[in-house]
Amino acid sequence: PLKPFNTFGIDVNASQFAAISSVEDLKDVLNTNPSDILILGGGSNILLTKDVDALVLQINLKGIRVLSELENRVQIEVAAGENWHEFVCWCLKENFGGLENLSLIPGNVGTAPIQNIGAYGVELKDSFVSCEALHIQTKELKVFTKEDCNFGYRNSIFKQELKGQYIITSVVFELSSQHHILKTNYGAIESK
Repeated sequence: PLKPFNTFGIDVNASQFAAISSVEDLKDVLNTNPSDILILGGGSNILLTKDVDALVLQINLKGIRVLSELENRVQIEVAAGENWHEFVCWCLKENFGGLENLSLIPGNVGTAPIQNIGAYGVELKDSFVSCEALHIQTKELKVFTKEDCNFGYRNSIFKQELKGQYIITSVVFELSSQHHILKTNYGAIESK
């Protein structure tokens, strides 16, 4: 049953299902060479209208870790299965700035770079450093820099040339740790 894994709560079934909690799990499942797969993150950007005759991979990779702290900047690596809004709330609690305008966006961290999520004049690419992704066919991990991702308005290389070829496993962000610069000059924010 996929009802608990999509925000519309549509009661459909998958012919096969695997909850992925490690990169090794992901490689093992892909090594079975499934003919059709559906990658499922937070289930918020998909409308399931009928049963899914494919292997559904629910990416449930967890973990947030600080990689480095220098003066006013911090780099954080976040696993793909972390809930986006909960991650933004964690950043606020830790006093890390840069993502606050992106709160309440549904979905998971691993799917955020695919469409370069954005809100109120801020986009993911503004704080993005890199992401690690697993190639579905070769099972090799690759690091994609901001430049590699070719970000555009709600767009990236993962929606274009590399669509359906990679599964993002983690994302690295660079945020401010003090002297935050709030972006409040967006129309909807300024009018409040």
